[in-house]
Amino acid sequence: MSAELIMLGTGSAFPRSSYNTCFVIRTPQFVWMTDAGGGNGIVGRLRETGTDVADVRHLFVTHTHTDHILGTVWVIRSVINLARWSGYEGRMTIYGNSDVISAIDTICRLTLLESHYNMIDKLIDFHNTDEEPELALPGARVSFFDCRSEGVRQTGFRMRLDTGMTIVCLGDESLTERNMAEATGADWLMCGAFCSYADREIFKPYEKHHFTVRDVAEVASGCGIKNLLLYHCEDSDPARREERYRAEAREYYAGNVFVPRDGDRIVIE
Repeated sequence: MSAELIMLGTGSAFPRSSYNTCFVIRTPQFVWMTDAGGGNGIVGRLRETGTDVADVRHLFVTHTHTDHILGTVWVIRSVINLARWSGYEGRMTIYGNSDVISAIDTICRLTLLESHYNMIDKLIDFHNTDEEPELALPGARVSFFDCRSEGVRQTGFRMRLDTGMTIVCLGDESLTERNMAEATGADWLMCGAFCSYADREIFKPYEKHHFTVRDVAEVASGCGIKNLLLYHCEDSDPARREERYRAEAREYYAGNVFVPRDGDRIVIE
């Protein structure tokens, strides 16, 4: 069975018609979730894509911005409720840099019932990617790296499946000359592209430390990347977004281009 990518959300921090960018990688050996969006909508997104919270034993949070980290609290609450109501065997591991781990702990301590907060140690392990940048999973090896973001400290990952397939995720950071070394040679690169180059004056991505489809595609063209998946996009016209973004990317990049919508499932092969 091949690995499957399930897009829980594809939108930016303030989406109009989509959920914040987050996704699941499902393999025969594990379920790996990256980010959780900005609120309790993550519970519905998981349910709608047929993903059981009990199966998500690996949750990686790229950085501390609200649209990536706040949904984590609702995932934790879901695990706590499973443990209280129907039993929850084993443990979940949450991965993140020291800023992420500290923020999650603070938010949970301030917002959960004390009795629920006290259950976290019994159910969840926290893996500080600053201290442990390498990880072995059944069926994969993962290495974490600094995305060299300008706005916030953000961590990405490079996952090599036992099949030989390599997946690189830059969080919501765009591919730039600052982080291209970590992405070079990836079979799949997942990164942000806030808007088309033609719309840069409308959406002003550079003010938000983001870049356009053209900017990403130009860098990707020299990195030996086979499949380029773009997300964390403005969603003013989601029906036309895929067509427009793919057309722009193909002017500068010869590989495969994916611009998914919320709920899309993509076979990683």
